Amino acid sequence: FMTLSLLGVSLPTFVIGILLILVFSVTLGWFPSFGRGEVVQMGWWSSGLLTAKGWHHITLPAVTLAIFQLTLIMRLVRAEMLEVLRTDYIKFARARGLSDRTIHFGHALKNTLVPVMTITGLQLGGLIAFAIITETVFQWPGMGLLFIQAVTFADIPVMAAYLCLIALIFVVINLVVDLLYFAVDPRLRVGKAGGH
Repeated sequence: FMTLSLLGVSLPTFVIGILLILVFSVTLGWFPSFGRGEVVQMGWWSSGLLTAKGWHHITLPAVTLAIFQLTLIMRLVRAEMLEVLRTDYIKFARARGLSDRTIHFGHALKNTLVPVMTITGLQLGGLIAFAIITETVFQWPGMGLLFIQAVTFADIPVMAAYLCLIALIFVVINLVVDLLYFAVDPRLRVGKAGGH
């Protein structure tokens, strides 16, 4: 299991995408290797996510983007859990006779979530910003293609708008992560209630 997660973290996204295309599109023929599928017009907006073909076409790009993120988060959760399980309050909970399930999910996992949420928030922003490579591998016409064309033709307003949008997405994701800290970490709620 750890070998697979190490492999997922170490392989670049474009290599994962090409391997998935080779296995699931070329060899097995289960998924299409490129394109968006059928597109549905809804006023000024067109989307392929509202059709079965669209979901069929988005499966491989979504898995490609998710493999690196999931393996990184798995390794981080494991490392944090091992660290938290060595703390004194976990030893005290074991001495009280609590079950391993209660200790792991009721006590230890909550304390591992703060650093995991921080890294996950940063990774979500990076996922959106660097999906350009995945869009290129799967020939998916999206914002990544728009940005590459803007760089190719030195279209400064489009590049500036793209970078401002990515910056806004990073700020919103970090704000949501900071607000989630209050829901997860009781020490922050106690500090706020005490006026500290």
